[in-house]
Amino acid sequence: MNKLDIKGIDFGSENLEIYTPEVSGNFCVWLNLTIGLENIDGGHLFQVGICTTSWLEHQTLAKDFYIPRHMIIVNGFDYKLIKSTIDEIISSAERPTWEQSLQVLCRFFSWEYEDYQS
Repeated sequence: MNKLDIKGIDFGSENLEIYTPEVSGNFCVWLNLTIGLENIDGGHLFQVGICTTSWLEHQTLAKDFYIPRHMIIVNGFDYKLIKSTIDEIISSAERPTWEQSLQVLCRFFSWEYEDYQS
């Protein structure tokens, strides 16, 4: 079984442990995740949206519909909860091969090579 490792989480230059959205109950921020195999340098880039139900409601009101993808829905920005949720997803994606793990990760996160065809 390959052990997955989150090499980094960032949102530009913001310190996520003290970050506060401008409107605490109505936001959507996209986090960059670097995920790879434990004890191996480097990883792949993924993104996930952290959005509130109010933000989704506003999107729906503006367009009459909204099709969310690669998002974690929250009530507010709580970095510890968000990080814990991401850690749980990554842990649940561990499979015998990287390719199998990647299939699971792509259900939750947008992968840098998603839809890439050589």
